[in-house]
Formats: sequence, C-alpha cells, structure tokens
Amino acid sequence: MSGEFAALGGALCWALASIFFADIGIRVRAVNLNLIKGMLASLMMISTLAVGTMAGVATISWQSFAEIGQITYSLLMLSGIIGIGIGDSVYFACLRRIGPQKGLMLESTAPVMAALLALLLFHEHLPVSGWVGIWLTSAGVIFVVRWSRAQKEYANSAAGITFGFLAAAAQAAGIVLSRMALAENQIEPLASSLIRLVSGLFFMGGYICMMHLLAKPATAYQSLADAVRSIRQRQLSRKLIIAVFIGTFVALWLQQIAVKHTGAGIAQTLLATCPLFGMLFGVMRGQRQSLPVWLGLLLGLSGISLLFLY
Repeated sequence: MSGEFAALGGALCWALASIFFADIGIRVRAVNLNLIKGMLASLMMISTLAVGTMAGVATISWQSFAEIGQITYSLLMLSGIIGIGIGDSVYFACLRRIGPQKGLMLESTAPVMAALLALLLFHEHLPVSGWVGIWLTSAGVIFVVRWSRAQKEYANSAAGITFGFLAAAAQAAGIVLSRMALAENQIEPLASSLIRLVSGLFFMGGYICMMHLLAKPATAYQSLADAVRSIRQRQLSRKLIIAVFIGTFVALWLQQIAVKHTGAGIAQTLLATCPLFGMLFGVMRGQRQSLPVWLGLLLGLSGISLLFLY
C-alpha cells in the first residue's frame, strides 16, 4: 500500500510543478531546462544523502550504493537515460508546443504502455481488477484533460503531438526498467533516484555539447549559459527552485518508492493522475468545470480505488 500512496504523492507534486515548468519552458529550451533542473535536483539529493550519512540514517546513506550490483546499476542508468534524459526533454518540448493540457492528455497513454512492457519484459501479471483500474483511471485523466478549461490556448502541432507520445513511451520504459532493478533488490529509493538522475544528466550534457558543436552561428540555438541568463533576467529563479524541489527531488524520490513497492503499470497509472489534482486545484480557486470533467474525475477515482484494492 505504501507504493500506491507514494505514487499519488508523486502525481500531486508533479501537478504543482508542471504549472511552474510550463511558464519557464516558454523562455528556456526544453533540453536546457531538463539539464538545469537535473543538476539542481542532484545537488539536493547529494546534500540529503550527506546529512543522512552523518546522522546515521540507514535508509538515507552513501552506504546504500555499495549494495547495488553491476546489472542493477546498468538497469538504473538505462532507465535514467530513457526516462529522464530523453523522456523529460521531449515532454518539455511537447509542453512548449501544445501546452500542459494536451501534453498531459498524451502522457496519459504511458500507464497502458508500462503495464504491457512489464508483462512482455519480465512477466509481471496483473489481475483483471488491476487492468480495469488502469483503463478507468487513464480514461478519467483523458476526460479531465480533454474537457477542462485551459488557462492558455496553444495551437495544434504535429511535432508537439509526436513529442507527447515519445515522452509517454520513454517514461513507461523508464518505469519498467526501474521496476526490474528494484523488484528483487534491497535498494534504497533515494540512491536509485540519484543514479537515474545523474545518468540522464550525462546523456543530456553530451547531447548539448554535440548540438553546440554542430550549431551554425545563424541558427536560433540557445546555449546553457543563455538559458541561465534568461531565467535570471526574467526573475524565474524562485519558480525554478520550487518546481525542481517539488517536481524533481520529491516527486522522483516518491516515484522510486512507488516502483519498488508496487507493479510498474500500477505505479505509472497513479503517477499519471496529476491532471485530476490539477482539476481540483482549479475548483478550489473558483474555476467552474463541465459535466464531462466531473465524469472524468469520477472515473479516475473509481480506477484508483480498484488499484488500491487489488
């Protein structure tokens, strides 16, 4: 049960952080934003592990890295490259082109992808109630995202839609690889989070260096230094730190707890419920919603209930 609660907590954190990331993403290129948030979150994780080691907290200690085998390291690194390095970058690119509403709707396909990949790769079977819960929750999220009133209008974009589906596939693959690494091993979630994050950072750093070498002077290429300068000039630093702490440091830690203690498809489904939280935030601020949105919330809650009962 702890895995399910952790996944819902991660979804809540990502729903809050997406609001800030969408605003920052208008000014900062997707891969730069992903790299900056990854570096900041890595520093937060390293600091937490250092404090935990000095305080003698066994579950938050550098000692946990010594217990990780080579195969497990490889799975976590690959998970970080695909799920964070590629997945988050194309997701930010999607947000920039078609906005958070349509982006989240496309991301709602990730739970089904994760469940099918887990079934194919390491035979993680779910009961009928689990599959019904996944489909109900995913349908509820799609209803909420499709018919909710967006604060900003974005034009349709073939590139944005493609990036959205790629992000969903990459995140599903990242979750399944993490599940393969954590399911049969006593690995602490914070340690696995840091391995995934650093692996994604190395991938993104290599990509940015390659783009810097290939970019022509006449192109509109945004360097990492330009991105940092834009964040500072437009006074987005506070938003960035809040978004990174909530949406990367805390959410990624909770995600790994969820993956360790529940199935890949279940974890991805509950992690993808952030639009439901977004709708509730809107209602709390006085925003009215249509009947299909409320129906979507009902479907989502029904699916979540089934996933907790399974």
